[in-house]
Amino acid sequence: MKYLCRFWICLFTLLVGMPVAHAFTITFSESQLNTMVTAVFPQQRTFDDVVFTFSDPFVELDPLEDEVNVKVTVLAEQNGQRLQAKAEISGRIAYHHQLAQLRLIEPRLDKLKVLDNQAVVSDSLVNGIKRLEGKRVPVILLLDFDDLDMAAFGIQKPKRIDITSQGLRIEI
Repeated sequence: MKYLCRFWICLFTLLVGMPVAHAFTITFSESQLNTMVTAVFPQQRTFDDVVFTFSDPFVELDPLEDEVNVKVTVLAEQNGQRLQAKAEISGRIAYHHQLAQLRLIEPRLDKLKVLDNQAVVSDSLVNGIKRLEGKRVPVILLLDFDDLDMAAFGIQKPKRIDITSQGLRIEI
């Protein structure tokens, strides 16, 4: 009985005192993030009957506003006409667990500068594009964790993602 009592005390002590697995965090700098984001661009979205192709992304993190700003080149196409512009899209980030994707949700087209276009473009396309400034655009994909194949390094799906002054912190 004495040994059985000691056994249970030892077992309880071992179970209570066992080390607990801690979360693993990775912080990607803006430079590292920009390198990874290029894997999912160019992207096409249709908005107000205009097909937008976003390319040449440059990501800036804003930890104070908890937002991501993405500077992109935009090619807008409508009725065979094409217009090129530089734009800045900003929004919050969210992780889609089922698709294993980091997305820019509720993105806004904050700044838009129409570039000199060689072809003649109708005023309606130019005005239509400029009218989108300050409005929301469809969701933008930033990272696809399945495509990055982080599982090869033993990295699982993220539990939490934060924007910090050091970069994008991902807790696994």
